[in-house]
Amino acid sequence: MKKSSLWLIAASVSLIAILVIANKWAITFKANDIDHKNDESISVIHNPNEMEAYFKTWSGSDQNKPKMAINIPTGFFIQSIAFQSPNEVNLTGIIWQKLPLDVNDSIMAGFDFPEQVNSGSTVIEELYSYEQAGSKLKGWYFDTTVRQVFDYTNYPFDYVTAWLRLWPKNFNYDDDILFIPDFDAYDPSDQIFGLDTDIVFGEWNIEETFFSYHENKYNTNFGYTGESTADSYHEFYINLGLKRDIIDAIILNLIPLFVVALLLFVLMMTVTNNKDLSNKFGFNTSGAIATCSALFFIVLLAHIQVRQQFLDSPIVYIEYFYLIMYIFIVLCALNFYALSMGNENGSNLILYRDNLISKVAFWPLLIWMIALATICFL
Repeated sequence: MKKSSLWLIAASVSLIAILVIANKWAITFKANDIDHKNDESISVIHNPNEMEAYFKTWSGSDQNKPKMAINIPTGFFIQSIAFQSPNEVNLTGIIWQKLPLDVNDSIMAGFDFPEQVNSGSTVIEELYSYEQAGSKLKGWYFDTTVRQVFDYTNYPFDYVTAWLRLWPKNFNYDDDILFIPDFDAYDPSDQIFGLDTDIVFGEWNIEETFFSYHENKYNTNFGYTGESTADSYHEFYINLGLKRDIIDAIILNLIPLFVVALLLFVLMMTVTNNKDLSNKFGFNTSGAIATCSALFFIVLLAHIQVRQQFLDSPIVYIEYFYLIMYIFIVLCALNFYALSMGNENGSNLILYRDNLISKVAFWPLLIWMIALATICFL
């Protein structure tokens, strides 16, 4: 078969693999495979009707709480969000509550963040207090860092939900207080609400904000005599759905790997058993293997930087690119060694037309390995 035909086949096979990868990326990017949609213990509340329907599903010790407890409409306004580490998020903003006029707001008002990392650095300052028709409005400025577990396995196509869980300030009155969303404070048609228009997102884009209740079990009665240790608690959450900006991640990770692959391919093209061409290119086996070693350590250092971002997470999608590149660099080094052995010990497959098969198969094999990893792990 002509060389040109072999290269055309290789280009076609590579193009098919690229289309497979691009299609999978597009599906994943549009999917918004949000964790709360697959968790039965989490109930997202978008409007008062959904809230009433959800309250009717309560059972156990909380069954009559929506009717018996003091309902306190609670709203939020987020002014900044920043990831301090892969599992720590800093949030600042305002949270307000509307309390009935006939309750003691010094006892019933207020909240705490159970997930706060360092309570000494958390700020909750009363910002305003105002009596209005039928209720007393109280607002607090807050600045807190909370620890959460996020799923980064699809990085850089990951979607995470950052949340704030609110407990009553006075835990003694937990059974007498029910935080409910203050829907009157927002436009019901907005999917994203309660955000400062000047907020800086960094590498994340906020896709939605929402209220939710989580059904949590603690296997303890917190020391209260007569209380069951098996009860579940319906707790109030403020949530932000975040999708990563993939452009930065691609530039930081895939472009350097593509450059390494391109250099490896150029090195492969200069490998030859033809003495005249070998002298012209200045090729020798030890030099080629040394170049492979240098490229290996370049990829390794880049991989270490990625892994340091996700020390507490399992292997993430982008890491498979690095693992594939390790394998490919080793295969190229073995190919150079086998070719240098010449007719004495070299494989006929490698020696065929001066390593033509290895050269033609370079991009199809590399891109299809990436495509299979994408299909299996993304």
